[in-house]
Amino acid sequence: MIAYGCCVGDWYRFAHNLAVRTHGQPVMALSGQSSIAKAYNVILDAYRGQDVEAVILVHDDLEILDPLAEKKFLAAMDDDVALVGVAGGGPSLRWWDRSPIGHQMTDSGMIDFGQRVGDVDMLEGSVIAFSPWAVENLRIDERYTDFRSGWDDVCLTARAAGKRVVVADVDTHHHSTVGFISPEVEARFVESERLFAEKWGAR
Repeated sequence: MIAYGCCVGDWYRFAHNLAVRTHGQPVMALSGQSSIAKAYNVILDAYRGQDVEAVILVHDDLEILDPLAEKKFLAAMDDDVALVGVAGGGPSLRWWDRSPIGHQMTDSGMIDFGQRVGDVDMLEGSVIAFSPWAVENLRIDERYTDFRSGWDDVCLTARAAGKRVVVADVDTHHHSTVGFISPEVEARFVESERLFAEKWGAR
């Protein structure tokens, strides 16, 4: 069984982008949350012990276009792989500046870093598949309040536990534009960067 989880800010986006594309698989959707980190931890706790093959955490503005997405996520999950995404790079919240790989369609156009599969330190956070080990053992740092990024430093937590974080060649459309949509969103991201630097140092 593959299960899905979503922190919903807009139920129309959820219905259009995710609910119609999960092929009858379980979906846990939470709204009115104070942070994506807290919402995702509730979802992961709910699936713990449920014998899932993977839990795919998805933003409500992320559309999975690839009909083979689930098979590709599972195929990427070797025994030592904790997390799988569609793009990623080096150990920074601005991972796209650190040897990025993968691809994703956005409302600003296609972003394609050339290489489409491989190991990374950090994943783009709009869709991340958690392996069974990750569902049982990883949780999000709830000090991050940024809905855009920050919470996805869980990738480094997985790496610190000796697990791999990988990018798979899965087609998606993130219905969002590149860049910050408001000064408030940027300010929360900068605060996440401060916490990230404090937590991980020079890593």
